[in-house]
Amino acid sequence: MRKARPFATLVLGISVLVFASSAAMAARVSPGLKRSWGKNGVSLEDYWTDSAECAHNAAETDLEGTDPARALVIASRMIDNQNGYGDVATALRIAAPEIQWKRAATIMERELESCLMERGYVKFQLTDEQYRKLRQLEVGSLERRRYLHSLASDPDVLAEQALTKS
Repeated sequence: MRKARPFATLVLGISVLVFASSAAMAARVSPGLKRSWGKNGVSLEDYWTDSAECAHNAAETDLEGTDPARALVIASRMIDNQNGYGDVATALRIAAPEIQWKRAATIMERELESCLMERGYVKFQLTDEQYRKLRQLEVGSLERRRYLHSLASDPDVLAEQALTKS
């Protein structure tokens, strides 16, 4: 029983650290498969700045007091009061870190979308052809950002491909 507590604390501690890591959570937030955000006539500089600022705001979302954070706190308390491996397993099942990460990502995604919408952006669906071309461009490259900007600032793309639900 003495070995269970340090092991359980270590496992939950790692889960909490990963859960609380903004960088780890930010990687889980995206507009969705074959989707992006755009604003009619936005300059490349503003597009770049707005996306970076909104992503930063989302990554800095305070998750304290949210349902995912509360689930991990409850599990942590259960581990502190555990009586064996079964109790630790139950606590980890309740904490369900993967589920909590997804729930936290949803909260952060709402923050990201809210920030973009406040700046006048709309979510749009990429066509199959646009998506194929995008997949050929290296993630993080200037070429990829320029391509996305060309779509995101095009009034015809936004008019034809805008999603009614953001």
